[in-house]
Amino acid sequence: MPPLLVFMKKLSILIPVFNECKTIYEVLQKVNDVTLIQNIEKEIVVINDKSSDSSLQEIKRYIKNFPQHPILLINHEINLGKGATLRTGIAKATGDYTIIQDADLELDPNEYNNILMPVLEQTANIVYGSRFLKKKKEGAFMSVLANSFLTKLANFVFRTKITDMETCYKLIPTHIFQALILVENRFGFEPEITAKLAKIRYLKWAEVPITYNPRSNVQGKKIGWKDGIRAMFCIFRYGWFWNAEKSIKDSSAFIYVHKD
Repeated sequence: MPPLLVFMKKLSILIPVFNECKTIYEVLQKVNDVTLIQNIEKEIVVINDKSSDSSLQEIKRYIKNFPQHPILLINHEINLGKGATLRTGIAKATGDYTIIQDADLELDPNEYNNILMPVLEQTANIVYGSRFLKKKKEGAFMSVLANSFLTKLANFVFRTKITDMETCYKLIPTHIFQALILVENRFGFEPEITAKLAKIRYLKWAEVPITYNPRSNVQGKKIGWKDGIRAMFCIFRYGWFWNAEKSIKDSSAFIYVHKD
């Protein structure tokens, strides 16, 4: 199997938003301020998942203040969940690769270039930004423990070797992202997409360390213990009980055609 990508012209950045009025404006600033290496173009897709706060107004305020920074804004009429929101976004992505950016300030968009390097050097097709490759593991003890357990369980079931399955920063070829059959509406998206990518055995994976500035539940963190239970269910469901045919729409989509 030849490399899936030998160049990159455009990176699609998907930003799902639900009740992030305190941070979304600054996140958009940070994303737009990043200059990607090799003059890679940025395509920013923001999906507002029927926020009940002023998130939508903050997004529109940014767009009005910076018309020179084009942003595609999609607004859900009902709240569907992060997984469903990302499905909406990926359907609109036109970049060679896609990365996910949460609308909080836990991760730093300035690290995009580090994540892009394994692809540009043709050593990997899929790149995860790992919060746990650095010596100091940030976050509440129980959260770190839960993430470690879920990642080890996923590695066992999926036959992968990663350190952070639940990371937001997943860099994926857009045509592969769009070819996956994704059904999880909430945070089960993370193990689901990892399971289904793992079924494409010729993909080369890489991880790079990323900086993590965790926030508390009081500050707006939405994932809880019920999502951990769901993640375990998803690991087994999509790892053992969904074959490649149920996970992938069209395997011919994996053949990358060079477009000048």
